Amino acid sequence: MKNYEYNPDDHKFETLGEFKFYLSCGANVGFKYNGVEYGIEGHENKFEIWIYNERFLAEDITLEQTLDFEFDGVKLRDFITTDDVEIIERIM
Repeated sequence: MKNYEYNPDDHKFETLGEFKFYLSCGANVGFKYNGVEYGIEGHENKFEIWIYNERFLAEDITLEQTLDFEFDGVKLRDFITTDDVEIIERIM
């Protein structure tokens, strides 16, 4: 059996549209930005954002509000497809 080695580049989102579609299907996304690990999850067109093992940052927000949510003063939509973020989890 071959060991799987996680490569974050394999899980990057290429476009904002791809990221939006992924979230709108009810998927979970975990990512690391500026050294902090965050999670996003959607349920019935409402979304939650949290810091892993700490606290919720936002609950029951729309997809557009999720994309406009700011992390360290930068909107999610402006960094989720860049090299500044490491996707640590993608669960459908």
